[in-house]
Amino acid sequence: MSTTQQSHRGVVQSAAATTEETRRAATAVETDAVLELLSDEYARQVLESLCDRPATAPELVESMAASRATVYRRLNDLEAAGLIAPAVAVDPDGHHRKRYHLIVDDLQLQFGADGIEITLVD
Repeated sequence: MSTTQQSHRGVVQSAAATTEETRRAATAVETDAVLELLSDEYARQVLESLCDRPATAPELVESMAASRATVYRRLNDLEAAGLIAPAVAVDPDGHHRKRYHLIVDDLQLQFGADGIEITLVD
């Protein structure tokens, strides 16, 4: 086997390991942060809205009975908790906006001797 083939295999293995690490990191959520967000009415409204379809912050502000600052704060909190993610969308008028979407379909809540644990279900 040549050095090039060995290097190539090493890169493939490294890429596969990186993909697995990324998947594991994406499935880890902070239990306290998620529980706090789920107890918040506005955060739940944002999540419910994003269940239907991705939306921009202005669209969410328009659809909710909440101030612009409240919606943006919840979007930041939900993104930090690993529940939503933004993607850049180009509007027909040429403006660029973040369009938020859910990156979690299912959460599993477990009660145990070590306390409450939340994990993402694949």
